[in-house]
Amino acid sequence: MKTHLGPDITQSNRNIRRLLHLAQASKKDVFYDLGCGRGQLCIIAVSEFGVRHAVGIERLKSRAKKAEQRVRHLGLSRQIEIRNEDFYDSDLYEATIAYNGLMEDFESLQFYEQSLKRECRLVTLSMPLVGVMLNSQDYPFYLMKIPFRKARSVSQWVQTVLSQKMPVKDFFKEIAEDPDYWTDIRTLKALIRRRFR
Repeated sequence: MKTHLGPDITQSNRNIRRLLHLAQASKKDVFYDLGCGRGQLCIIAVSEFGVRHAVGIERLKSRAKKAEQRVRHLGLSRQIEIRNEDFYDSDLYEATIAYNGLMEDFESLQFYEQSLKRECRLVTLSMPLVGVMLNSQDYPFYLMKIPFRKARSVSQWVQTVLSQKMPVKDFFKEIAEDPDYWTDIRTLKALIRRRFR
């Protein structure tokens, strides 16, 4: 199973700190960045939040190489591991916090349920997993814990995403018009149809 390469989106250090605060990252944690790009999330997780270990997984070889060089240059090679592989092929079981800033695909929900251990905190960007209820949020970041709590209806899930009641048709309009929601509407509709049959 292969994911699409995501854009080289660089989170500001301020936003990285927000997502790590949301996940309550601490020295007890093992942080995984799924699609780590240049490795900045792992670097801040280790150097500022003191996580025990960080793993950056990056499918694009040139990005993984740059991340590895940055980690080595900063003297953090003992605390940070960079893997050049597709995260769907990676062992994530040690993760207590996992972050994915890429858009969800059809295999994501099952993959996370099978690959992440109980009480692992999954943080996503721009939107929670379709059909999964949040534990907390600090927009644009959403936190969900394993095992996931599933929404009973599309309306309940939409309310979770937007923090307000809204008809589903208006939800799609809102998502389409707001550039902060980084998602493909066709894929989102297909995921909703599949998860709420």
